[in-house]
Amino acid sequence: MTSSEVPDVSADPATQRLAFWPNVQASFKHIRESVKAEGSNIRKSDPFTVWLVPVVATVLAGATLLGPWARIIFGLVAFGSVMFYILNRIGIVRNMTHRQTNMIWHLLLVSFIGGLLFAFFYLELLKMISPIHQ
Repeated sequence: MTSSEVPDVSADPATQRLAFWPNVQASFKHIRESVKAEGSNIRKSDPFTVWLVPVVATVLAGATLLGPWARIIFGLVAFGSVMFYILNRIGIVRNMTHRQTNMIWHLLLVSFIGGLLFAFFYLELLKMISPIHQ
């Protein structure tokens, strides 16, 4: 199999393992096709959560211009919005196999840990370059 060929996972549940980059390329292609096929099937309550993500990102970017207490409040509102987004979508796991559900759970956990690591390094970088701490 060449790196440009993408296996049809729906036809063969035991998909062949690929090398790192061909696997990443095939996965992104599969995600893109899935979003094209299923992205328009939005439930009636979902348009709110679909718009919640860019609105929260814009509000957080704007909050950087405000004082520290405003940033904390906007951060807490953003955290609540993200939790609402996840909990509103968590019902989809009921339609997955145990293996798929396990993989989604691990992706959620690694995303959370990645966010914590990013925040840690970002705050440490700010502390290093801040004139207050020198």
